Amino acid sequence: MDEGRKKVWICLLVIVLAAVVIGILYYLSTPSAQSSEGFLIMAPEVADHAG
Repeated sequence: MDEGRKKVWICLLVIVLAAVVIGILYYLSTPSAQSSEGFLIMAPEVADHAG
């Protein structure tokens, strides 16, 4: 049973590391916007309700 737990932990570690590497590659591959407004801009109808 100890061998099975070790395999599960190794598998989870590989999945987490792969997700981190994919996230870093995605972050570096997206063009950076030089706008001062940023990416999260509320639409006017949403801004009215957000209050």
